[in-house]
Amino acid sequence: MARLATWSQYRESIGDRSGLFAALAEVWPMERALYPGSYVDLSPSTAVPSVVYVDTDPRAGRFFADPDLVAGELAGRTRPGAGREVRFIGADYTDPLDLAEGSVDLLISLFAGPVWQHCGRYLRPGGWLLANTSHGDASLAALDSTL
Repeated sequence: MARLATWSQYRESIGDRSGLFAALAEVWPMERALYPGSYVDLSPSTAVPSVVYVDTDPRAGRFFADPDLVAGELAGRTRPGAGREVRFIGADYTDPLDLAEGSVDLLISLFAGPVWQHCGRYLRPGGWLLANTSHGDASLAALDSTL
């Protein structure tokens, strides 16, 4: 069995993205985010009240299956009101998810591939897509006239 992955370990390897989400929350209040390809990166929950994480990695599934571990990882690291709901879907984000269309304020695409192409329908009108240039998702999304 593979070793249990934690957000603390992940932050040590890639850095802490919490500041990014705090900066977003400062300029744009949001209630719900969707993070396909999240692995164990809890950083959105430090600034957003409700986050749905999606990944196929069994280590992510084991991490999110332990609510006490997740709560412990977030303890003392959240902005007021953030981190109230942490939900994990162990699935491939390219398949339909158990989410209502237009139900999230923020769609996160960081190093996961064509998130916008497959999950854009979950973003509410006027919502934001946060994407980097990895896997070309930001470039492809920029060509979409619906954004």
